[in-house]
Amino acid sequence: MKVYLISVAMAAIVVSASTFAAGDRSEAQLTNDLENAAGKQTPDFNQIDSDQDGAITRDEAADVKGLSDKWSDLDENEDGRLNRTEFSAFEKASLQEHSKRLERAADEAEDRIDNAN
Repeated sequence: MKVYLISVAMAAIVVSASTFAAGDRSEAQLTNDLENAAGKQTPDFNQIDSDQDGAITRDEAADVKGLSDKWSDLDENEDGRLNRTEFSAFEKASLQEHSKRLERAADEAEDRIDNAN
């Protein structure tokens, strides 16, 4: 949760900086920029586990960005299903990647502001 809040705060900085650098923008455009900068969060385990059997199958994981790609690394016990512990490794990695993207975006926005002055 702490990483998520930091990510949202960084996204707000990026959007604010973009607004400053870009001039007048509509509220809808700013909202869209914030949503794009914040990125879509990884769905909750229970949202993905559609049959609520306590594990995520490959079929259930198919629509979650990056989850199928990392399946073999995540399925530590090689039972063809992800339990909550295995899924938490994916959540942690996803949040770290997301945080890095936001940091890069914030750095780029700061550079644009510096160059505009």
